[in-house]
Amino acid sequence: MYRLGSHDCDAYQRVDKAYTYSGIGVVIERHKGQVVVRRVLRGSPATGKLHPGARLIAVDGDDPPKLEDWASAIRGAPGTTVDIRVAYPCGGSKTVSITRDVVRMTY
Repeated sequence: MYRLGSHDCDAYQRVDKAYTYSGIGVVIERHKGQVVVRRVLRGSPATGKLHPGARLIAVDGDDPPKLEDWASAIRGAPGTTVDIRVAYPCGGSKTVSITRDVVRMTY
């Protein structure tokens, strides 16, 4: 987003927007009826533990019915742990434990 920074029409200033929440730092989406990791935010608790394209199978043993329920289950108080069962396109699945923290998402 750009905001006019002065009366000079050629002078624009970039304004970043940010969103802060407590969770693991992933962007998830529905793809062909499955919940998948679209992006892992750099420096977030999920960095190195989850990767784009991973299919989420369960969170703390549950399979939430809606995408919003997945997002709510992944979020939580900083310092708490969430167990996520994931499968990757190349095969295999595993459970990863991730400790939630405050995540800042800039867009």
